[in-house]
Amino acid sequence: MSKQPETAAKPAAKPELYKVKLAKPHKHAGEDKTKGATIEVTAPERDFLIRAGVVETPETTEGATTAAE
Repeated sequence: MSKQPETAAKPAAKPELYKVKLAKPHKHAGEDKTKGATIEVTAPERDFLIRAGVVETPETTEGATTAAE
């Protein structure tokens, strides 16, 4: 009987986070945040919050910063 090679599980890639500025009060990660506060979210979360009018519109790609920087 042959032994199957062991494969190491790859760690899940961390999603890229984006800093967004709140356009109105919002509860984020269980904490109440005020208008103007900056929070870090993933791209899908950012898109949802923009559509819901919770955050200001995103910066252009030039000059945009991610939380990883």
